[in-house]
Amino acid sequence: MSGISVQKLNKNFGAKKVLEDIYFEVENGEVVAILGPSGCGKTTLLKCILGLEKSDSGEIFVGSTRLTEWLKDNRIAYVPQKYANFNYLTVAQNILAALNGQELNLDSLVESSLKNVGLDKFKTSYPGQLSGGMQQRLALARALASGAGIIAFDEPFSSLDVETRQQMQELILESRSDNKKTMLFVTHDIEEAIFLARKIVVMGTKPGVVREIIDVPFNYPRPSSLRFDEEFQKIRRALSFIVRSEGIKGKLSEGEPIVGRSHKIGLYYWPGNSPFFYAQERGWFENDLLPVEFISFSDNRQKIDFWKSGKIDILNVTIDTALRLKKEIPDTEIIMGLNISRGGDALISRDPISSVKEIKNKRVALEKDEISEFFLRYVLYKNGMNLEDVIVADMKGDEIGAALISGRVDAAVLWEPWLSKTLELSRAHVVATSRDFSVFADVLVARKSFAEENKEEIQKIKMIWQKSVDAYYLNKQDFTRAVAPAVGLSARDLASQLELIEFFDGGTKRVLEIGGEIKDMMR
Repeated sequence: MSGISVQKLNKNFGAKKVLEDIYFEVENGEVVAILGPSGCGKTTLLKCILGLEKSDSGEIFVGSTRLTEWLKDNRIAYVPQKYANFNYLTVAQNILAALNGQELNLDSLVESSLKNVGLDKFKTSYPGQLSGGMQQRLALARALASGAGIIAFDEPFSSLDVETRQQMQELILESRSDNKKTMLFVTHDIEEAIFLARKIVVMGTKPGVVREIIDVPFNYPRPSSLRFDEEFQKIRRALSFIVRSEGIKGKLSEGEPIVGRSHKIGLYYWPGNSPFFYAQERGWFENDLLPVEFISFSDNRQKIDFWKSGKIDILNVTIDTALRLKKEIPDTEIIMGLNISRGGDALISRDPISSVKEIKNKRVALEKDEISEFFLRYVLYKNGMNLEDVIVADMKGDEIGAALISGRVDAAVLWEPWLSKTLELSRAHVVATSRDFSVFADVLVARKSFAEENKEEIQKIKMIWQKSVDAYYLNKQDFTRAVAPAVGLSARDLASQLELIEFFDGGTKRVLEIGGEIKDMMR
C-alpha cells in the first residue's frame, strides 16, 4: 500500500467555491488528521478522497495511480459520524459482511476482530442493543476487518461522552500498532487530532484552504497521560488560536465583493466595527434604502489593493494608513472618524522581556505597512528606538498570535479580536498598550470624487453609525448579544473587547487632530 497525494484540489457547489488548491501528502501507514472549524470543507474533502464527490480540478493519487483508477480494484474503509452498521445483522454478521471475499478462516477472524474492540461477548447482539460507544467500536472493527489499507474517519466520536471518546481514540492507536493502516481522521476536536495524528492538516474557511500543516512530534505508542504533557498543551494552544481565528473569519463576509449596485465597504477584523454589524442586524441600512456590502479582510494589504483598483468604494483603515494613502493618492479623503483604541492594541511578549528596551534584537511578529507596524514604530519612537532595533517577522494579523503561542517569535503586536486570546493561550504579558498612547484611531476613507457624488449616502452612513453607537452606550448587553453571533465571538468576549474602545460620532475633527500629532513621527 502506498500513500495518498492530494494535489491542487478545487471543488465548487454551483457558484460557491468550497475547496481551493488543497495540497498535502499522506505517507503509507501514517495517521493524518484534518482539522478545522465547521463549514471549512473537511467532509467535502474527505468525500473527494473517498471517491464520493468529484472535484472540479486537481488530482488525488494513491501511490502513483490516480484515485479513480485505483478505486476500480481497491476500496477505502469509511467510518462516518453516524453508526455505519447493518442493524438487521448481528454483531458477528456485521464483521462477516466486512470480510466478504476474503479467503481466510472466517470464524477465527470474526472472533479476533471482536476481541480487539472488546465486543467478543456480544456476537449475537444486534447493533440497536449496543451503547453508542459499542456501536462505534463495531464500526471500527468492520473497517479494520475489511482488509482495506486506508481507513477514513469523519468525526466518528463527536456524539460520544468524553471518557468513551478517549477510549475510542486509544483503541484506534492500539489497532494501528497491529496493522499499520493509513488513516485519515476528520475532526473539529483539537486534542483528538494531536493525540491520534502524526500530521495535522489545518483548514481555513471561505473557501476551504490548507491553512497550515503541523507535524506532531510524539512517537507511538502514545499513553493517555500524553494529553497532560507541556509540549502537547503548547500545540493545543496554538491550534486553538488558529481554529478560533478561522471561525471568526468564517462568520464575516470575506473575499471578492459581489457585483452589484451596493456601496462596498472594506473592513478589517476589529471589534470597533461592531456598530456597522449591529445596524446590519437591525436592518437599518435597508430601512434607509441604503444598499451596502461589508467585506472583511484578514489581509489588510489586499483590502487596500481592492480599494485602489476600485473593487471597493470605502476603506476602513487607521489614521496613520489614511495619511499615508493621502500622500500616495492625493484624491483620498477621510470621510468618517470611527473609534480610538484604549487598550485594544498591544505589544506583548514572552518572558523574560518586560520592557520596550528589552525587545532590542528580538524577533517581533507584526503586519508590515499596517497598524501593528505603526504601533511598534510609535512605541519605539517614544522610547528612543526605531524599527531597525528589532527583527521584524511579517505576517497577517490572524497568524501573529499562533507564531507567539508556538514560540516562533519573541514578541508580537496584536489587536482585538486576536489580542486577548493570544494572551490567554501564550502566557505572554503586555509590554505596551494603546491605553498609554491615544493615537490609534480608525477612520473611513474614500476617493474625493466618490465622496462628492455620494454625499447623501455618506451622510446616511454617518447617521446610522451614530444611531448604532448610541444603542451600544444605552444597552451594552443587548448590543453585544446581537452582534456576537455575527462576528464569531461569545457575547462575553465581545463585551470585554468593546470596553477597550472609545467610539466617535462619525465626525472627522478628532481624528484629524490625532493625525496632526503623529505627522512628525511618520516623516
